[in-house]
Order: sequence, then structure tokens, then C-alpha cells
Amino acid sequence: MNPAEVTPDETHHFAPGKQYKIGDAVAALDHLEETADVIYLDDAWSRPHRGGQFGVDYPTHPFKNNGSDESLSTQEVVDACFDALNDGGWLIADADDWLLPRMTEYVREEYGDVTESYKGGGYRKVGSVTYLSSDDTPDRSTPGMYLSTGGYSVLFAHKGSTDRRTSASARQVVPRQREKYGWGSVKPVEPYQAWLAGLLSEGEHLVVPCAGTAPAAIAAELEFGSSIDYTCIDIEEGAYDGFRARAKQQLPAERLTELSL
Repeated sequence: MNPAEVTPDETHHFAPGKQYKIGDAVAALDHLEETADVIYLDDAWSRPHRGGQFGVDYPTHPFKNNGSDESLSTQEVVDACFDALNDGGWLIADADDWLLPRMTEYVREEYGDVTESYKGGGYRKVGSVTYLSSDDTPDRSTPGMYLSTGGYSVLFAHKGSTDRRTSASARQVVPRQREKYGWGSVKPVEPYQAWLAGLLSEGEHLVVPCAGTAPAAIAAELEFGSSIDYTCIDIEEGAYDGFRARAKQQLPAERLTELSL
């Protein structure tokens, strides 16, 4: 069966307007009850030979499926994200050195390059998250002999023209996220809180496909509290458990009393 034809298997509702769906990201994006104002994507992509390396112990898919109906692709996930966005809505997508140029090229070709024309939408900017070690120097623990990354890149794009603006830095510097909450790959909350504070408003809807522990949802909860809606999506049931553990540790007690986690 084509993964894109699979509907979400289970939805955990834990507060009005806040939910975590277990199921295929594209199917869930296609069946959203409410379109998105911002989407944060940390896609489960796989470059050639990546699977099983560098701690990758979760299901991955290729950047493009080369005509196969059997495998979901990152391109399909990006398309589903743009389809799910309201006009003027933003896509924030994490990437590494392999994925970034390919995703940037795809977004430019399919949705526009606003940096070239200063009109319309599509690709807007590349940012980054740099991890700090305990001595406040850039982290150098990233595997590899040919320069250390010490973090990851972030692609920013929007659907058509946008009135959403923020002066927050696209390049964030934060301590490395140490606690894993039983999940393999965990991103920090602080960068997404800085970005979402300007790109979202009260009463709007954040969507987080391939959510894992959902740092962007935690960030939205910290920034907006009960006045923001969000939908997290992940194909792994264990991801919701990781989100629950993270929320219970990182959210203040007054917020937790309003969430049935």
C-alpha cells in the first residue's frame, strides 16, 4: 500500500486544539481538520547509506522516490506541507549538509525563490542551530573527520506572499540538548520558540509532522500557552511517549494542569 494512502491510526487529544496523531505524515497532513499557519518539519529522510548509521534507528525514506509507489519521499512530504499551509504560512525545515541543497533547490523550483524576485513566496532563507559545549564553545562532537558541524541547518520558506515577519535571528546558538526522553534524535526548544514568537499569533495553528518529541510544540506551549493550537504527527507510537515525557519535564506546572498528558 502506498504510505500516502494510509490514514492516521490514532489521535491523542490532550487539550482543546492540541493533539498528537500517530500515522503517516502525508496522510495526516491531507486530513487536517484545520489548515496550518506554520509547519515545522524535521523529516525522517535518508541520504544514500545513511540508514543504520550515526544513531539512525528509526524508519527513513529517500529524498525522491524515482517513480516508485512503494516509498514515501521527502519531496512528497514537502508538497503535503505546502498544501496544508494557509496562504502566507511558513515552513521551517531542519536539514543537514546533504539534504539542505536538495531541499532548497526543490522548494525554489516548485514554490518560488522570493530572495531572487522579492515577490511572492517560496524559499526565503537558510538559518542554523549551533550547539554549545559545556565550556560555551561550538560543539565538535558531530561524527566525521572533515570538519565538525556542531549543529544543523534550517530552511525557511513561505506559501505565497506573507505578512508574517520577525527580526529573530535565523541563526540560533544554544546548549546541546542532552536529555533524550527515550527518543533517538532530540532537538532543542529555544530556537523554535524564538522563531515562532514572531511567525505565529494567538489563536493560530502550528503543525509538526515527523514530530518525535516535538520541540516546536513545546516551544509554542511555552510562548503562547492555551491560546495556540497545534497538531503533532509521527508514525511511531513511542514518539508520543517521548513528547509526553518532555512536556512533563520542560513545561511549567501551571501549563501541565491544563494538559491531559
